Amino acid sequence: MCKHGFELSQISDFEAVQNLIKGFADPCDKIIYHYTSAEGLMGIIGNNEIWLTNTAFVNDTSECKALKQKFKDQEIPSFTNNDVKDHWKELICDPIYSFHDEDTYVISFSGDRESLAQWRAYGYFCIGFRAKDLINRKFNLYRCVYSEKEIKDWLLEKEGVEEWQKVCKKDFKSVAAFNLIYAASRKYKNECFKDEQEVRLMTTSHHSWEPYVKSAAMFRNDPPIHYRFHPAYKIPVPYVKFFIEGIYEQESQTLEESQETSAQLKARKLSEERNKKRPLLPITEILIGPMIHQKKAETACKILLKDRGYENVTVKQSDMPYRGF
Repeated sequence: MCKHGFELSQISDFEAVQNLIKGFADPCDKIIYHYTSAEGLMGIIGNNEIWLTNTAFVNDTSECKALKQKFKDQEIPSFTNNDVKDHWKELICDPIYSFHDEDTYVISFSGDRESLAQWRAYGYFCIGFRAKDLINRKFNLYRCVYSEKEIKDWLLEKEGVEEWQKVCKKDFKSVAAFNLIYAASRKYKNECFKDEQEVRLMTTSHHSWEPYVKSAAMFRNDPPIHYRFHPAYKIPVPYVKFFIEGIYEQESQTLEESQETSAQLKARKLSEERNKKRPLLPITEILIGPMIHQKKAETACKILLKDRGYENVTVKQSDMPYRGF
């Protein structure tokens, strides 16, 4: 039952909807793998951070759009949750609506420890991470699905979980319904990519906070945005940084911070990020892919890991009999 009194009820609903939305991300207890180049490996281990790229600049041109593209002309799934059904109509069937894809950032992992396609596409180094240690208050993991049936089944499962009953206010249920469809758009990928068995770490960060310029603190937990040069596109590519942080404690907001403009808040968050310590990432192993100097690469990885404080990471050479160099 809902607590009586507006303030108590609002707090109760807020906590309930937060728990409900958190359940839309995927719990991952396994090791997931990131394929990368020597340059990427050095950046990850050397800086104890992972870069998430803005989805407008990734290889999949249908990234975060595939769900809408696939289902916009199809019959609405048989939802029993009216809030979910309403948001499906609005977000998927409305030809004008966009999921603000330019605010979304992603880095891709695979469930496949040794994939020839991944070696060919992304580089000679495969880094294994403990998935559960990559999740925090702003970053979530989503395991991709590649068929209509899979995403429909997932949506029908999530729209019926009993946590919905703990949310009393209509507005809060609507927020949860929006987030469910939003999560589905992050999980669903074009079936051409199904061999990658992708698990993605995702977050949002708003480069334009209109119409919230007078309440910039609304996005005070957004990770700061950085830019790197893309050698092929010859353009700046936006990205955000993930690194391990201490146990999160709710920050108390000062009056001065509550009156910050968006520009002031962004500048402060960049400065704070630069000064934060970077604990070791949850790396379990590195697999060296098929390459000419495989043994030298193994030695280099061991030296790099030890030098940066990683003591219990296994380094192995792939046995795959592939000569593509």
